[in-house]
Amino acid sequence: MAARSAPRRAQSGVTLVELMIGIAITLITLGIAVPSFSQWLQSTQVRTAAESILNGLQLARTEAVRRNVPVRFQLTEDNGAVAWRVGCVTVLDDCPAQIQARVAAEGTPNARVGANAVALPSPVPANHFSAALTAGDGVPGGVSFDSLGRVVAANTGTDLTRIDVINAARADARRLVVTISPGGQVRMCDPSLSLASSPAGCS
Repeated sequence: MAARSAPRRAQSGVTLVELMIGIAITLITLGIAVPSFSQWLQSTQVRTAAESILNGLQLARTEAVRRNVPVRFQLTEDNGAVAWRVGCVTVLDDCPAQIQARVAAEGTPNARVGANAVALPSPVPANHFSAALTAGDGVPGGVSFDSLGRVVAANTGTDLTRIDVINAARADARRLVVTISPGGQVRMCDPSLSLASSPAGCS
């Protein structure tokens, strides 16, 4: 009796046509995703820079109250690069000219700021922040906080009330705004959102 041969294994794999279709789908997906990812990266730079400015302002206010002396937050780069310094207005042994600083090379190369000292209306009308400030406007410039955490009254009209953070590489990246009220409250908001529909909105 003849021996029975072993059953053949079914071969698996993909054909060249299937492989080409898979590559084409992958390339199309990447072509759609890469521009959005690039925009997200640039918008992240703006958010990181705006949060840094917000933190610097809050630090200056806190230090003014803690030390019971005026402390200043200063944007230091005239080209709009995001760099700032916090220090005492009057330098003393226990109150240095520089308490903390951020250099322009600190991770947000495309973020830029524009600022002004125009008093913010109260209440802020809708679309008040719809037009962006130009990068480099109003800088160097800053704001001083007194021992009660308010903006130094004598500096009204010269100290900054608004700082816009934009992206120099992509116009479609998000823009964020940081505001400083006379009472010393600092706030970051998104001008593309309505304050009536979102607490993150500007006006």
